[in-house]
Amino acid sequence: MPDVQVSPSTETRDYLNIAETSDRSRLAVKTIYNWISLGRLGPREGVCHVGRKVVIHWPTFEAAVMRRGVNGAA
Repeated sequence: MPDVQVSPSTETRDYLNIAETSDRSRLAVKTIYNWISLGRLGPREGVCHVGRKVVIHWPTFEAAVMRRGVNGAA
């Protein structure tokens, strides 16, 4: 079976792991994990659990967290 290279679509490039989200948002990795465990970050903020991995939909996270603050607090 030939090895097929699939280029990431725009949609998949919108999903970041915690470290990438941390770099882009300038939030500490630990802060992001803490907010997820406290329920401050969830699906409404773009957090998705894929198996044991956590990925974050950047456009949703940016709109929900970076522009208006977590849980609406600026």
